[in-house]
Amino acid sequence: MLVSVVLPCYNGAATLAVMLDSLVRQTYEGEWELVFVNNGSTDNSVEMAMSYADRLPVRVVQAYIGHGPQGTVGHSYTVGFRAAKGDVILVCESDDECDPDWMRHMVKALETCDFAVPALDYERLNPPSMTWGKDRGLQGRAEGLPTVVGPLHLPFAACNAIGMTRNCYKRVGDPTDWIGTAWDVDYCWRVQLAGMKLTYVPEALVHYRLRDTADGRFKQARTWGRGHVKLHIRYGMKPWWRYLAFSLYRLARAGFLLVFGTLAGKRPYAYWVFDWGFARGQLEAFPTLLKAQLKRVPPEKNILAGQQPEGPQTYIAIPDA
Repeated sequence: MLVSVVLPCYNGAATLAVMLDSLVRQTYEGEWELVFVNNGSTDNSVEMAMSYADRLPVRVVQAYIGHGPQGTVGHSYTVGFRAAKGDVILVCESDDECDPDWMRHMVKALETCDFAVPALDYERLNPPSMTWGKDRGLQGRAEGLPTVVGPLHLPFAACNAIGMTRNCYKRVGDPTDWIGTAWDVDYCWRVQLAGMKLTYVPEALVHYRLRDTADGRFKQARTWGRGHVKLHIRYGMKPWWRYLAFSLYRLARAGFLLVFGTLAGKRPYAYWVFDWGFARGQLEAFPTLLKAQLKRVPPEKNILAGQQPEGPQTYIAIPDA
């Protein structure tokens, strides 16, 4: 079978070589291609990717045409999935690193399943003060797949390293651009609602790079928090007061840990600020949910029935407050 590896990138030159070198070292011996999806990079990311053409089967596709709105990472994946020629589609990102056996284990798993999820390691690329211990953390070997996100609380994966068969992609369809940063949770839920399951492959390992500054971690978490309200709009909203109460609780708890955790000195401010940023983002997105409830926006019944979303999924926005 032909394997397509989709790698979206926006100004990733600072870390891209680590990922590309890890792809060079893959032990998989079958035929594969690297679909490098450029989303309007202004650094030398594209030139760097093409410099590996003698070592990697790389081709570049453009997710941004130079004018108009620049799509989210979900849009980049849509462009990459549509450009992929393989029977199997794997995903990686420009700031991580794949273990040499990652592709081999993922392809083997996808011979008998529809959607495969590797384990994530946080120790290799991050300082010890920012990680949780060996094999721990979201999608770590000691913890497996999380189910903490509402409203469905189904298992999900961080879609920086997933894999699926072409049949799975045909059944589920493209990522939804307006979901924003929560597109990976959304896509994993749609896979399961379509009657397939997420198969955890702990033998396949991806080394995940965390943001390394307090400002970067805060901004990332805040954006993620804002995006999760759109899952509630798509899949069914709880009463607005419950969402508000939960958001205020998380904000208060994160604020307490931010102050007293930093003062304790065992972990830096940058570690604690992530939860604070996520809670801030959720609370800031509350007016969006309230507006949707007042307009009586219903959940998407076709999605809950395991069907593909209706209408175009790219460049559609539910405006943030």
